[in-house]
Amino acid sequence: MADCTGEEIMTELLSHLKFDSAREQILKECICIPCMLPYITSQFLTRGPGDRPQVVPEITSNLAFIGQFAEVPDDVVFTVEYSVRTAQTAVYKLLNIDKEPTPMYHGDHHPGVLFDAMKTMLR
Repeated sequence: MADCTGEEIMTELLSHLKFDSAREQILKECICIPCMLPYITSQFLTRGPGDRPQVVPEITSNLAFIGQFAEVPDDVVFTVEYSVRTAQTAVYKLLNIDKEPTPMYHGDHHPGVLFDAMKTMLR
């Protein structure tokens, strides 16, 4: 797959989906840009603004990125909640639902958590 063109990948996908009769029309009108998935450890690399796409990019009205490699400000990757928040964000924005994703628990600001951490460090 690493050596395939976008057209070859799309042709394979359309075949699996049994879109044979519409294949030529779809191939004329679609854009498929092959890319490789990042290594699993890449989630933990430092990142800056623009390294990951917004869940719903400003220029789109029917496209969203969900999962660990979409940007959720002030959140922590590698949790199920992160993926859930990206999906919630996508659904709420694309369907114009006036709701916010489940808020992140900020335990690092909770006095009890900070006190317990201090006790542990002083042992």
